[in-house]
Amino acid sequence: MIENETTTKSNNKKNHISRKVWWGLEAKSYIEIAQELPSSDESLRKWIAIYAVYHLNFDNRFPWHRYYEFLENAKGSRYVAIEFTIPKSTLEINDGIDTSNVTIIYSQTMDTEEEINVFLTNKGVDPQLFTPPWTCDYPLD
Repeated sequence: MIENETTTKSNNKKNHISRKVWWGLEAKSYIEIAQELPSSDESLRKWIAIYAVYHLNFDNRFPWHRYYEFLENAKGSRYVAIEFTIPKSTLEINDGIDTSNVTIIYSQTMDTEEEINVFLTNKGVDPQLFTPPWTCDYPLD
């Protein structure tokens, strides 16, 4: 029985975002975590990201400060997962990327870490591959 418990705990760890990355998100070291995904279209790059929406200040911000629409739509949720593609040519010629340059495949709000891990597993995304945004060429600022 001990062997089965150890195996189960080991398998469960594989279905979760690494503690170091998760704690960075929770501690506000970064607002989002991300990973690049394989794209079936050679002309596109694809990412998935999870944003800690509850870290964002929607009420007391400068009048000109706007968040991406998918974040505005997720207001009231703790987290939002977004998957999107960007043409490689756009990445090569633009210094700044905004959502007008991306195609959003889906956006899903969630409220717990467990919801996130189940969602990712059901989508076939490896939670262990999430990193801080700057380590995976994440294009959205």
